[in-house]
Amino acid sequence: MTHRLRPWHPEDAQELFEATADPEIARQLPPFETEAQARAHIAKLAGSDDIVAYVISDDSDAVLGGVMARLSRPMRTAWVSYWLVPEARGLGLASRGTVALANWLFDKGIHRLELGYRLNNPDSRKVADRAGFIQEGVMREELEYDGVRYDTALMSRLVTDPVPDTEALPGL
Repeated sequence: MTHRLRPWHPEDAQELFEATADPEIARQLPPFETEAQARAHIAKLAGSDDIVAYVISDDSDAVLGGVMARLSRPMRTAWVSYWLVPEARGLGLASRGTVALANWLFDKGIHRLELGYRLNNPDSRKVADRAGFIQEGVMREELEYDGVRYDTALMSRLVTDPVPDTEALPGL
């Protein structure tokens, strides 16, 4: 089976809505109470000049996850995020998608990429490491979910950093 990045389509709304039933995904995306809200979110992504977002997909065109960057063009920086449905985790797809997105952003003139991961989520750290990000520090109690505060690590990758040996997903 081959995997790739592709743009979001309105037809992806049902799969996006269903993906947010997973608590790990729901923490990273806006809360969707209906498929229509997921469709509106996809339209917002497509209509934004400051967001670049792609689906991680397979041969069947299923939504396996997503990679996204929120751009700060004046500073030539971007905040990167990624997520995968449970059945797609552990295959290296988030790392490969993040590498592809990073390469594309660097080609478009972005200089610095940043991301954060909860310290209690070592799998997310592995994704960032494989995508060439370097930890810079810890942001104490930065996030709150269900009344619990979580420390997060700040990681970055510069256009001048070594290129990771992780193969980028095709599609960009």
